[in-house]
Amino acid sequence: MKLNIRNFIIFLIVLGIVFIGIISSGKINFGKTIYVVSPNENIEESVSEEYSADNEKMEIDENSKIAVYISGEVKTCGVVNVNVGDRLIDAVDKLGGLTENADLNKVNLAIKLEDGCHYIIPKKGEFTQEQERNKFINTNRNNDSINSAKININTATLNELNTLPGIGNVISSRIIAYRKQNGNFNSISDIKNVSGIGDKKFEAIKDLITVN
Repeated sequence: MKLNIRNFIIFLIVLGIVFIGIISSGKINFGKTIYVVSPNENIEESVSEEYSADNEKMEIDENSKIAVYISGEVKTCGVVNVNVGDRLIDAVDKLGGLTENADLNKVNLAIKLEDGCHYIIPKKGEFTQEQERNKFINTNRNNDSINSAKININTATLNELNTLPGIGNVISSRIIAYRKQNGNFNSISDIKNVSGIGDKKFEAIKDLITVN
């Protein structure tokens, strides 16, 4: 009887050891799932995240910089890299500042810079591109004003033609008749084709007439 009890105890001990071993080996699943990431996956994920972060940082750095060309009255002319949103004065400062001959009345140092643009600092006494353009516009306006004050011999009425020196009702009527018969005058000198208008009379009216 004692032997049977002893054998039973030994059997329980062996069974317990086997049971513990099975649990330790993971062969029994109690319903809890654990996802284990291998060392290689950790490394790849880490490298991928670092690469992505570096690329993002590089893109931000590249997008925040622009290049502009500054010439004229600056101490060092050339291409300079500046931040997006910088002003002309920022680029000028990076090139050593303005020269003594720079005309500050003709340049806006507060203007925002644009990528790839060329900015010229004008010299005292020289015209800027804008001034040249305004001069051209004003000249054209003056010419237009002068032309508008002249009498268009292609459209002038009898009364308008009569205001010309040496031109009365008779010659004015001839001008209108010529115009109807031959069409518009191509140039002011064509008016000499009208009977009664010679070189002398043409010289007296040439600065007062136009065909435009």
